[in-house]
Amino acid sequence: MRRTVITLVTGVLLGAGGSWFYLGGSEAEPGSETEPTPDVSATLPDLPEPYYRVLFENEAVRVVEHWLEPGESELEHTHPPMVAYFVQGATAMVTEADGSTSEATIPTGAFLDGADNPRLLEWWTHSLENTGDTPLHSILVEFKAEPAGN
Repeated sequence: MRRTVITLVTGVLLGAGGSWFYLGGSEAEPGSETEPTPDVSATLPDLPEPYYRVLFENEAVRVVEHWLEPGESELEHTHPPMVAYFVQGATAMVTEADGSTSEATIPTGAFLDGADNPRLLEWWTHSLENTGDTPLHSILVEFKAEPAGN
């Protein structure tokens, strides 16, 4: 699973646009009618603009690019279970839904999943402020359903 996510993130970063990887589902038989494309955008909560940009989305995942400049703060928002890759690390203050706060310095190249941060395994509501002096740039892979085999 981790290798699949890393491949997905690498493909997005390199501009592959998702055309070379497989995320599940079945292919239609030649000559058969295809189902209309579902409105996958309605299945996950909106993320605060202008900090997030959806790069790819299907029935299984939403891949999001995230930028937060030094001194910028995001409103409270919610993510589904996810993994995160930090293209550019920074120092950030996280405020949980209950009002508790924690500050973390995230290194460039860090890859966070549920083993690193159990909050990433469940729906997570928080706000974020970049308290450092470098932009925070990350790629998030948000899961819409339990991955197959888990």
